[in-house]
Amino acid sequence: MKSQNVIIIGSGVAGLATALFLKKAGMESTIYESRSDEELETGAGFLLSPNGVKILDGIGCKNEVIANATVIKKIQQINSENEVEAIFYNYSEKYYDAPLLNVMRDQIIQSLLKEVHRQGIEVKYNKKLTSIKQQPHSVQVLFEDETVITGDIVIGADGTFSKTREAIAFNAKLDYSGFWGLQGVSFVKDFVLDEATSYFYNDGNFQFIFGKAHPTNKMNILWQAFSQCPEKLPTKHFEKANKETILQLLYKQMEGWNIPKHLFAIIDHTEMFFPRSIYEIKNLSVWSKGRVVLVGDAVHTANPFVGQGASYSLEDAMLIAKMLRDHDYRDAFYYYEKDRRKRTEELNALFQHMSIQNDIDKKMNEYTIEWDEETYV
Repeated sequence: MKSQNVIIIGSGVAGLATALFLKKAGMESTIYESRSDEELETGAGFLLSPNGVKILDGIGCKNEVIANATVIKKIQQINSENEVEAIFYNYSEKYYDAPLLNVMRDQIIQSLLKEVHRQGIEVKYNKKLTSIKQQPHSVQVLFEDETVITGDIVIGADGTFSKTREAIAFNAKLDYSGFWGLQGVSFVKDFVLDEATSYFYNDGNFQFIFGKAHPTNKMNILWQAFSQCPEKLPTKHFEKANKETILQLLYKQMEGWNIPKHLFAIIDHTEMFFPRSIYEIKNLSVWSKGRVVLVGDAVHTANPFVGQGASYSLEDAMLIAKMLRDHDYRDAFYYYEKDRRKRTEELNALFQHMSIQNDIDKKMNEYTIEWDEETYV
């Protein structure tokens, strides 16, 4: 299918990467984002595993992202008594031809966005989706400002709280997973941090992970925290809470920990916190309907311990573009879902059942999408 008018909803990693791969496949698209470019929530950052890094190479962003990230060679697992329980060495560059990165979210977004602009792909901001209407030979998208856009297909890349998802499965439910997560970017004066190491503190219920995520920026310590919590924290006390409330929550989680002062300093020197309750998508029996399809967190919210949110989005982007290049949209959506559903469910199951780390690494990083090879005829 050589569609000339693809509508992409959402300008995160999934949306930007999808537009770039569609361009590579000879198809034009426009990205519509509900917020203004000044209001975009950048988030903090993430680990980007080799499977995701390799996808970036296909759209010309790999080298710039690596140059503005930190390559992780080692992970130290430390208990609440500040005892190193295990050290895991990462050899992904040797075995999978790509590094494991600790990267700020705004760095990868800016790299993708720069390439989007360079290739003349338009991003329209302040376009909040209200509804989608399917036609026999097209699809109409209505926005809150009452503009109506007609296209050949719609790709929903609008994240966990996707509005596009309603056009595919109105009864799909976001279910609280039993975990909350926090992220931040910080610095600590005179704290010598091994830039190739990710530090993982764990007491069985609460995990605090940090490491350097940029080679030169002052604010370059990226940290993430996760905790089990049977009941979802109220939004007013978490996502919309002030800094003092968030600090009290973190300190309570680490109460009784025998840990070095720099760990608390990392938290104290954080200027902006990114809290989120973590959800799972339930009752999503299909990933597409008619001329509408979902990619990224809109279709498969990733467990934070899998660490595959961005990588899944990049894989989705490459495969949906390849399938649309080679097939009618109906077949393209079918083959895309068949591959990606199997991939994400199998990998998530490995993490859930605590499989051997080597098995997880192989399953995660040996997955490849051959752009120039037509898999389905």
